[in-house]
This record gives sequence, structure tokens and C-alpha cells, in this order.
Amino acid sequence: MPQDVEFTVPLESRVSPDLPRARRHHLAWVRESGLLRDEEALRRYECLRVADSAAYGFPYAAGADLDLCFDLLGWLFLLDDHLDHHTDARPGARGDNHPAARPAARPRASAAARTEDAVALCQQLVDHLRYGTRPGAGAAPVVAAFADCWQRMSHGMSQEWRRRTAHDWVDYLAGWPTKIADRIPGALPDPAAHLRARRRTIGLRPLLALAERTGHYEVPLPAWCSSHLEGMRIAACDAIIAMNEVHALERDEASGRPNLVLSLMHHQGRARPEALREVGDTARRSVETFLQLHACLPQLERDLGGRVPELARYADAHAAWIRGYHDWGRTAPCYEDVRRPG
Repeated sequence: MPQDVEFTVPLESRVSPDLPRARRHHLAWVRESGLLRDEEALRRYECLRVADSAAYGFPYAAGADLDLCFDLLGWLFLLDDHLDHHTDARPGARGDNHPAARPAARPRASAAARTEDAVALCQQLVDHLRYGTRPGAGAAPVVAAFADCWQRMSHGMSQEWRRRTAHDWVDYLAGWPTKIADRIPGALPDPAAHLRARRRTIGLRPLLALAERTGHYEVPLPAWCSSHLEGMRIAACDAIIAMNEVHALERDEASGRPNLVLSLMHHQGRARPEALREVGDTARRSVETFLQLHACLPQLERDLGGRVPELARYADAHAAWIRGYHDWGRTAPCYEDVRRPG
């Protein structure tokens, strides 16, 4: 277990049996979409198996539904990697053996120019969501690939669902300038600021909307807007963030990225074991909060005036992601690679 921290997640462990087939589809999609054209980069990406998290977070999905989940999870990772390539100002910070490193380095622009490029890329994605702007012939593959995923994700869903889900995607993308600023060498936000930023850029809210799409249901708007379900989303988000911060600690430390453990050590004077325990406690409390809110769903149904069967499915999507991230993250090669000698 990374960092010798064990998380208590009393939820059912599940994984889609369609994982091997979906993995093959996804690698073909990544190649055909132009996200990774170099065969060596594609081979390294295949070894990371980052998109496998889709089979854990969406264990009920199969066929075209699981393909969409794989492609979107892979896209999220490759967007992060693409923006890292533009925003990391420290020479060699990524490391020559970084699994997603490009085989040939390009001349490095100034930090300001790289940040402007990254923000402009996010704006293209936001424009597509808000205005339906189609990617042009010269659009970056990461933009065209998202347009493909969004078209598949929104197909057959109501305008109401599209509006709220587009808002969640825009909020995720708008969080990237903060994430980029926090990756400037020497910048280490305090724990509260780091958690606020991570809640936006962890990407769980659009993934919960994807759970509705691939589960072929929609949560009624009065329920979706309730403080009860918002509390569940925040609890699930914080649980996943805390686990991710522990899993990614060595990777973040090696590359100079902010991390909640490092922030607690720097701003609050915690020793490393103490900071790790504190982050582990955050995960535990968040899971407990989610379970308490889950148990109170019958009361929410009564408050809404009757039975709302979509609530149980939506709550299960949260549970699948909390447990699924726990199971996938413990042995994910993208976290293991930085800890291997050599």
C-alpha cells in the first residue's frame, strides 16, 4: 500500500467484467484521435492503465457505455499531462523516466507564455460547451477528442441535464488556471486553499453526471439541487481527494506539484507521518459522512413528496467511485512507477 496508509472504505468492491475489451477499444481511440501518435508514448500510456479506473468507477457499465467512460477518463489524464507539458517551469521536473514523457523535448517558452497557452486551450473547451463551437481542422487533438466525448456523453439526455453538466465541466476547466498557478515553482497553497482547488479539478462532478448517462437515468432537478445530494457529492469528492493525495505523494514531491500532505507539513509544521495520518483521517471522516447521508435518503424522498428511484442509483454511483478509486489507486501503475528504483 502506498505510504503504508490503509483506508477504511466499507463499501462493496466491484469492477466491470468488460474491462479487457474496453481497454483495447480505448487504446485504439487514443491512437485514432491523435492524442498520442508516437508508438513509444502510446506503449508507455498503455502500461499506466489510467483509464482502467473507469471499470472500477462505473462497474455496471459495458459495451459502448464503458467505452465512453474509458475514453473520458483517459482524456482527463491526457489533458493533465498536456497542460503539465506547457506549465512545468522547472527543467527536468517531469523526469526523463516519466511514463508520459515525450521522446523529444521542444524548445521551452517562458512560464507566462506556457500558462497563456494552457488557459487558451481551456477556453476552447469552454467555448465548445457553452456555444457549441466545433473544433476547426487545426484544433489540438485534446480539444477534438473532448468534443467527441461530449457528443457521446450528452446524446439522449435532456436539456436540463446538459445545462447542469456543461456547468460542471466549465467549472472543472475554469479551475485549471488556479491549478496552473499553484504549480509555479515555490508555490505551495495552504491546506484549505489546496482542498478548495482540488474539489474543482478532481473532476468527480462531471463523472457523476456520466454515471447518469451510462446508467440511463436522470436525477430530478429538485433532488439534484438539494443540500442533501450536494453534501453527498462533497463527501465523496473529499474522500477521493484525500486518498489521491496519499497515493500521489511521491510523484507530486518529485515533480514539484502541490500536495495536501506537503502543505500540512509546510504550513502547519506537521511531521510527515502526522500529516499522512491527518489526510487519512480526512478520508475516513468523508466516507462516514457519505454513509450517514446515504442512510438518510428515505427522508429526502419523503421531503420531495414520494418515491424517487433515481436517488438510490445516484447514491450508488458515489459509492462506486469512492470504493472504485480506493481499489484502483492502491496498485495503479501511474503511482507505482515513481517509486520503482532505476
